[in-house]
Amino acid sequence: MSLSRLTARAAAFCASAALVPAVLAAIPDHPIITEVYTDPPGVNDGPVGRDPANLHQEYIEIYLPPAANLRPGLNKDALRLAFYEVEGDEDSTGPGLVNYRFDLPTFDLDPSNGLTPGAVARPAGGVVVLGWVDYLGNPPTALAGTAATRVALINGGVTSTPGYTFVPINGNQFGGTTNFAPVVAESLIDMPSETQSGIIQNGSSAYLLVNRDAAGYVQLYDDQHIPVGGSANPNLPAGTVLQAGCLMDGFAPNDFGNFDVLEQPYGQNNSFDLAMVLPDGGAFSRLICQLPERESAGLNPGIAAGYARRYVDMGKTTEDANTGNDDPVSDALNAYRHVRSAGPFYPTPGRSVMTTSAPELGVAASSEQNFSVLKDTIGRPALLCANVGGDFDVNFSTVAGASTNPAVATFSGGDAASAVAGQSFALPTVAISPTASAAHNSSASATVTVTATNAGGGDPAVLNPVQNVQITATVLNPTTGLNAAGQPFQTTVFAAVQPIVADAAANEFVATSLASWLPAHAAQAIDTWGHGASLLNAATDISNPLVVRPMVRDFPDPLTYVNPPGPAGRPDLVQTVLSSAEVLSGATTYEESFNVTFTALRGTRVNVSDTQVYGGSFTPAERINFAATSGRVSDPRSGLSNATTTRTFEIALLDTNVGFDALLESGATDDVGIVIEVLDTEPGSPVVAGEFVFLSFTGGLQGADIDGLEILPGSPVVANLVYLDLDNLHDVLGIKTIEQLWLIDAGGATNEIDFIEAWSLNLPPPPFAVGDCNCDGAVNVLDINAFVLAIIDAAAYAAQFPNCSALLADVNADGAADILDINPFVQLLAGG
Repeated sequence: MSLSRLTARAAAFCASAALVPAVLAAIPDHPIITEVYTDPPGVNDGPVGRDPANLHQEYIEIYLPPAANLRPGLNKDALRLAFYEVEGDEDSTGPGLVNYRFDLPTFDLDPSNGLTPGAVARPAGGVVVLGWVDYLGNPPTALAGTAATRVALINGGVTSTPGYTFVPINGNQFGGTTNFAPVVAESLIDMPSETQSGIIQNGSSAYLLVNRDAAGYVQLYDDQHIPVGGSANPNLPAGTVLQAGCLMDGFAPNDFGNFDVLEQPYGQNNSFDLAMVLPDGGAFSRLICQLPERESAGLNPGIAAGYARRYVDMGKTTEDANTGNDDPVSDALNAYRHVRSAGPFYPTPGRSVMTTSAPELGVAASSEQNFSVLKDTIGRPALLCANVGGDFDVNFSTVAGASTNPAVATFSGGDAASAVAGQSFALPTVAISPTASAAHNSSASATVTVTATNAGGGDPAVLNPVQNVQITATVLNPTTGLNAAGQPFQTTVFAAVQPIVADAAANEFVATSLASWLPAHAAQAIDTWGHGASLLNAATDISNPLVVRPMVRDFPDPLTYVNPPGPAGRPDLVQTVLSSAEVLSGATTYEESFNVTFTALRGTRVNVSDTQVYGGSFTPAERINFAATSGRVSDPRSGLSNATTTRTFEIALLDTNVGFDALLESGATDDVGIVIEVLDTEPGSPVVAGEFVFLSFTGGLQGADIDGLEILPGSPVVANLVYLDLDNLHDVLGIKTIEQLWLIDAGGATNEIDFIEAWSLNLPPPPFAVGDCNCDGAVNVLDINAFVLAIIDAAAYAAQFPNCSALLADVNADGAADILDINPFVQLLAGG
């Protein structure tokens, strides 16, 4: 990844995490869009056929400032607004055209001088909600109720809205409604499709709130129902039809898979959603920030259910007097958040948050609190919570109740989340401990109490400070991976990552439990590239690029693509990758790793010492992060992360985040696939010596990559240790030892992982006697004098070897200490 991208990502993270505003908090001087809820749970967004359990159908929320705050030029006695949605999908039949227009009723923001005839008074809270009233029939034949008792499909269904104003988009149909003020005009609502599918489209669209009385306003129509002489083209790039001068507020959700919030606006020639609607240099492009429709990793990635302004009174860069600082990236990162149907940021029609609002605990529903935990580990997944209130810091803690199935797992409190800012996610953890007898895919649940307390003295009390939620843990202990059809295939192993955080020490690696273990186990472990002694030296500065960059094992450049052959009748390395479940599933993981003819690839050989894949003895003492089935290792909400384990590992690799310029990479794009080359097998094994086996992790797709090493976002992680637990290679496939690894580049030349050392942690034992036959501190193979002496004269043996209380050699490698069994020695001496 380039330095500029890394710097931008670091700045973006800091801005997002701290919610640093570009404009100080103040009541806005113009109307703004505060929430758009697009995707209620169930099969439809419209009211017909809706799930009665849904509290909310789709809606749009707008905040009207008090008259005293309204900017000059806006009519406080007769404010006339319209909401436009403009299609932004690049492959749509009508990109750049209007999907919908809603003309809101006229609002009088200052009824103290008399209510303007035909106008609606500004509600006490300043909030206006635009949504549906209930239909009767499917397809609709009427509006439910009477004109005076129509039901607004928000807040569980209401007939009146004290404190805010509800405006029904369908309130002029079937005789209309009198208990709500309907829209003045609207795009045609198709019957019955849009009453079921909804009108605020999921996907890439621009949402605009405009002033109908501004000189730059023009009345447009939706592209499906353009009347004679009308137009649906706002021409946002040029700003010559709908002009920027009429804009009050707006933003644009972008669901394009490769959309990068840091790179907006895009050039018009890019085939990215919204590129032709909000192109770089377009009249609206810096005024309408684009928001990712998919949430960030770690917070249950998925399609957003809606969007909201973080704070009504915290401005965007476009809402100050300086047009030179308009920045859609800053606005997207700082001014907005997602709305989630299952919380903790639930839809809140009629209630918007200001910086001065009290802090408030929000806990996501139980459906969001399901975790997988690996057997033989204690997982510490993060509960999905939030401070959903104002700009005051809050501390979060958890207490776990009894397990519903203690034979599977038990629960206890975990790590607190401290000083969580307003409108921010909180991730306090719960410790989940599977039992030794827990079966694969068995589950247990517990009720967890989440408590939020003020982090600062004198702050307003936390609202709803104690809440309970049920969490469920599923224990994983898979033995097979998956093929492209999702069926069991070969076997699976377990990879874990341990971040090494920079501190004052020159060599942070020496403080790890691996570094402590290695010198005491020289007979079991050995490095691969000869850097072990240097890395174990406390004086070695592993944050110095002049020290670590020469150690990096780079992937071959395009002139040296590789393809070692497999054994007779078995695939070569290229075919092993091309025929992997990961590739056959349609994933493009390794697409950039091949030459143009797909006959060679970017692979690095790791010629580890011959390694026994079972019975390892090293277990890290630190918390580690296991790869999920997808290969991801950076999800704080996974029970595979932040874990301690009793599992043992047979291979360790050390990755550096230090760049040539001494800046630290995030590790977010450090992806790699791992292939092992078989050395020796048990009788009856389905694989043969020399065969390539593409690893699966934690029961996922065979060939999946370890996907991203950004374990502690925002922390100065100087290096990462990657551990491999390979026991299933033996237990399922009958592999005894491996000869080497192949690392397959999974991200192209700009996303390389930078390994600087690899250790075999489990060298196979010598072929005969393994032990200290005469207690001299060395492993003996042919020294049978002690055995012979023990047979002839036990007293003489004891006198000659006073430090030996027993002869401890395992002569025939049967797992027991032998004294008199000298047959293997005799066979060895005889040439057997």
